[in-house]
Amino acid sequence: MTLTIILICLIAERYLLDRRDLRTNRWFYSYNQWLERHDLPQALRQGIIGILLLMLPPLLAVSLVQHLFEETLFGLIWLLFSIMVLLYCLGPNDLDSQVDHFVEAVDNEDENEIRTIASAIIKDEPPTSEPARSQAVAEGVLLQANQNLYSVLFWYMLMGPLGSLAYRIATWLPAMEQSNQDADYYLNSRQLVTILDWIPARITAFCYAVAGSFEDALYGWRSYHETRFSEFADSNSGILICTGGGAMRLTTLINEAHEGVQSYSFLAKSAMALVWRSLVVFLVIFAILTFSGLA
Repeated sequence: MTLTIILICLIAERYLLDRRDLRTNRWFYSYNQWLERHDLPQALRQGIIGILLLMLPPLLAVSLVQHLFEETLFGLIWLLFSIMVLLYCLGPNDLDSQVDHFVEAVDNEDENEIRTIASAIIKDEPPTSEPARSQAVAEGVLLQANQNLYSVLFWYMLMGPLGSLAYRIATWLPAMEQSNQDADYYLNSRQLVTILDWIPARITAFCYAVAGSFEDALYGWRSYHETRFSEFADSNSGILICTGGGAMRLTTLINEAHEGVQSYSFLAKSAMALVWRSLVVFLVIFAILTFSGLA
């Protein structure tokens, strides 16, 4: 059933639905503001206790729905609820569309649009020159695919809707108002995301390797541990970028583009193609585990 729900959601996400505005997290921010107005003791609002207190009620609500409706109408209500939750947790941005818009902006030489889209993918201010900018966007695609897609699917496979929602809420926490006011809260929320991403990031990196150049991906993995460790904020991003970059032979593509004097924007398209091929590998592995009774 889990595999069926995942396939339904991925098909709907890719081909049938274009209502990503419904994935707004305004309800969570409103709930957080309501909690803040109750002037809870400082000890209950800071650190890991504050994070757990914020996450617990929505997750308890999902657990309650499961308890009440899991067997109702032969599980149909729970099936529909599971599909809705998983669809909500995917994304929220469509990386494929973002990459298409980035390439289009580069072709049109629209610097403002290029900078806006690149910033959205990289989650930071992009470089101003090529090939550094297109390389950063390609690496951003490899990195964001994990949080937008693979980690959500992993936690859904492990814990159902509860797992996918818990992961999605965790990714919102570093952007909460408390994170701007309390450095410890921000660090704890970032650490929580890093912990939740640890296993999925390595599964994603493995899928990148299988779907791309396996030898170059292994070289990228080794180079991260041996020489590039200090370049990245955490091991998850380092492994995803180094392994994914190796799998798509990013350095070779940059050199070939330079020799051919052509636009570097195709690097983002190559990264997105690797993500889609890796998703197929990811699903095939899970299908094998499912049909063999191991998942």
